[in-house]
Parts: sequence; structure tokens; C-alpha cells
Amino acid sequence: MPATSVMTTEQTAVSRHRPVSEDRRHHVPTRSLNAEPAAGAPAIALITTGAHTGCPLVTADELGVPVAGWTYCGPGEDGPTFADAVEAFAQADGVGAIAACVDAIGTDLDGRALMRAAEAASGAGRPLVVLATGADRVIDAVLRQAGVVRVEGFDQLLDCAATLARFPRPTQRPGPVRIAADSGGAATLLADLARRAGLEVEDAGHAPDVTELAARPGAGLLLYAVTETGSSGEWTAAALVEAARESTTPIGVVWCSSGGTETGYRLILQRSPEIATFRTLTNAVAAAKAYYDHCDHRFRIPSLVEDNAMAGVKARQILTSGGAPGTTRKRDTGPSKGLSESQTHQLLRAYGIRTPREQLVTSAAWAVRAAATIGYPVVMKASVAGLPSASAAGLTRTTITSASQVRENFKDLMDSAGRQGYGTLDGVLIGQQITGGVDTMVGIRRDDRFGPAVVVGVGGAYAETLGDVSIRVAPFDAHQAHRMLDELHCLPLLTTAGADLEALADTILRVQRMALDLGDVLEGFDIAPLRVLGRGGGTVALDASARLIVH
Repeated sequence: MPATSVMTTEQTAVSRHRPVSEDRRHHVPTRSLNAEPAAGAPAIALITTGAHTGCPLVTADELGVPVAGWTYCGPGEDGPTFADAVEAFAQADGVGAIAACVDAIGTDLDGRALMRAAEAASGAGRPLVVLATGADRVIDAVLRQAGVVRVEGFDQLLDCAATLARFPRPTQRPGPVRIAADSGGAATLLADLARRAGLEVEDAGHAPDVTELAARPGAGLLLYAVTETGSSGEWTAAALVEAARESTTPIGVVWCSSGGTETGYRLILQRSPEIATFRTLTNAVAAAKAYYDHCDHRFRIPSLVEDNAMAGVKARQILTSGGAPGTTRKRDTGPSKGLSESQTHQLLRAYGIRTPREQLVTSAAWAVRAAATIGYPVVMKASVAGLPSASAAGLTRTTITSASQVRENFKDLMDSAGRQGYGTLDGVLIGQQITGGVDTMVGIRRDDRFGPAVVVGVGGAYAETLGDVSIRVAPFDAHQAHRMLDELHCLPLLTTAGADLEALADTILRVQRMALDLGDVLEGFDIAPLRVLGRGGGTVALDASARLIVH
């Protein structure tokens, strides 16, 4: 990667308009920055896209973070994109991590290029840390999926990036974070913050013998808070630096003294290439969380997305069969863009997603025979092409327990559908009534930047209204499917009920397969509710809707 001298703001403003090579991935102009603190420490690379370039550079200097190179990726088509810059720094020598300040990250974004660049950086052992504005739920999910660390301020950006650059890449999953300090109160506060961040903590409390603490096996990371000032603080700082030279456990030190220019901080800790130094407990915990998240991403076990070619063939046959969009019309509204409930359930079964035992019937007598075969109680739904949800339209009847109720509700559903403007029905679905379990939803969303995305939430049809959903862009593996569940705030509703989380993750992957196969024709898809039964009981799609692209 070419490097030039540091440029002034005016020079940078001119240089951003210079044309770059056609192969922009390998011709990203950078500015070489030399930072003397912590000589020999892996440096970070800095990418900026807005007018706040000076702030992270000044912050890096104040924190003693060495910066190997910096590039600006402004708006327009005459310069490198953000993805270009990430990919270039991922291949650069002397870069341990990449820090990026991104304005309006969702604007003019090549989503797939960003995903490839982020994965390239992670695969090269150069984690990407991003401070971004303008993100939405899909972009947030994509960044998590690609192992990108998100931060909330310039100081946190530099602290996290410097930590990831300095700490060695572990050869196995790291153990818990060991928390200690030269005072019991500081250790307790630091441990509480770490637990709140979701970290597994080994609380060593007040532990003045830092040499023994660093040499003790079992921890994946040591975080130590120094509260003493003067010569005592300097002695502790020097002991931590010496311990870091001998220990295989990465060490982060929080300098809690009010005097930031004290010898222990400026001349001892900041100049150690092995130690990550922080000024606040919260930033130390954020950096520790970033380190463990990066390790989790690094040691994930990828699994291939099941490629069931026959499922895709069957699915397209269903879409192009007699119930194709447009065959059922709502009066005065033109062709429908949806499938009937019966067709949607056929689509689910093509991908091995369980639905209740059911029959599509077209007469009251047939409905009575079907209910007797399935077993009472049953659920009855009008099946109408283009109807997003029979339940939402009031065309569902539950807890039907007798033949007379079947006949009565069959007539009522047919009449209700007619009153709502549907001229022709496929019929009425007579289905098994499922009891027990927890209602969730799994769906497909079409995103112009990234392609098909899969969403999961707790609460059935109300999941997105409640805002407790997790998203991934296809393709992803079983590890990511489980991570989606871990991100749900309402996960305890599933775990306390003993819900079959393995089956739910499997259903997410099956819906993903549908998204990959039918991404060119599916505008959206929802299973809501998807009932998750007890452990070993699997999942059942109680209600589903499909929206198709009309060409």
C-alpha cells in the first residue's frame, strides 16, 4: 500500500478529488502517520468519511495510539469507497486493527462489497471497529454478522481498536476476564460493569501482586485498575509492564488517577507495546467486550447452508401453479400479490417446515369429515390468494369442537370473505389446533443494498411492533442463527418455558434457504406465529403469508 506524508486539511480536501486507479481496491491513497508512544506496538489504520477527521487523530495522539495510515473516503464516485479502504488496510503491513468514522453509513452503500471487505479484514486478523451514523436495523445486523465492532465515541473507537491491535490472536477460545485492582472498591465496580456487559468474570478483587496475577492460568484477559498515585502507582505500572512481557495473558490497565500526565501513565504504561491502557472503566470494559466478541467470531464453526435443490424446484412449482398471484382478485383492486394460506403452507412444507395437520375443503360436508379425521378441537381459516393474514382479516375461527360448529363456521367464513370483497376463495382450511409453546415469528425482508434478510422475534405477529427482533443477511450459518436468538431481549420467555431452541434455529436456517432460492420473486414472507414447543417438540407454523414481486 503506498504511503505519503501527513497532509493538512486543505491538502486533503484537494486530494480527495484526485482520480484513483480503476482497480480501486488496491489503490487507496493513505497518509502515513508516525506515533512514537508504545514503539513496536501494532498500529491501527484510520478511515474517515466526514468532516470530523481531526478529532480521532488528536484523540489517538492523546491516548498514545500509534496510527500506521489514514485515508479519507468522501462522497462521490471519484475516490475509493469505504469498502475499498477497509479491504486495502486489511492487506497492509503493520496494521493490527482498522478504526473507521463513518457518516451516513447507509447512503449510497454497496452492501455486499462492505460485507466482503469486513470479512476480509476479520479473516486477515485485522478487526474492524466502526463509529457510524445513519445506520438502520439491517446495517446493524450486517456489521454484527461480519464481526465488526460498533462503538459510541471517538475515545472508545481508539481504545477498542488499539486493544484489538495489541492483543495477540488466541489459538483457542479465551477463558473468563480476570478483574483485579489495587483497591477492593475499584475491582468490585469494574467486575460489575464487566458482568453487565455480558462477560464471564473471574473476580480477583484486591490483588497487589500483579506478577502472580498475570502468571496464574485460566483467564483469557486480565483487566487491572490502578487507583494509587505518585510513586506507588508508578511502581504498580512498572510491575504490570514487566508482567505483560512474561505473561501469555493479555493485560489491560485502567489508570484511574486524576493526573493523566503522571509518569506511571505517560512514560510507563503508554510506552508498553504489550499493554492496552485506558482512562475509564467503561472504555476498558467496552474494549474487553470487543476482544471477546472478535474471538467468538474468529472461532465460530461455519456450517454450510443446506442446499436442497428439490425444495427450490417444488417452491417454484407452487408459485407458478393454479394459485399464482393474480388468479384471485379482490373486487375493483386488480391482481393480488400474495399467496393463499393453503399455498403458503405448501411452500413451508417444501422446505421441511412443519405446519398443523390440515385439509383444504370446499363444502360444509367435506369440512365436517376433515375435522373428524384431524381430531377436535380444530381451527378454521379462509384461504384466499392475496390475503396477507386470515387472522388479521378476521377470517379465522379457533377451538371448534363439534360438527355443528364446523358447518356454522364454514358458512360464516365464506360469507365474511364475500363481504370483505373477495370474489373467489380457494376454500377453507381445517387444521389441527396446537396448544402449549411460545409464539415467535420468522420472516424474510428484501433489502436493496444487501439482498434477502431473515428476521426473528418473540411475540408472534406483534414481534416487530414490539421492536424485539434480530436480523441476518443471507447466507449465514447455524452459529449466526443461534446468535440471532441470543440477541433477543425476550429470550428468557423461551428459555424459562423450556422451548426447543435448536428447532427454532433450524427453522431460521430453512427460511434462509427459501430466501436464497426465491429472493428474485419474494418481496416478503412471514411465519407469525411460529409456535415453539417444549424441548424436543420442534416448531409449528400456525400462520404464514407470502408477498410476491409483481413484474
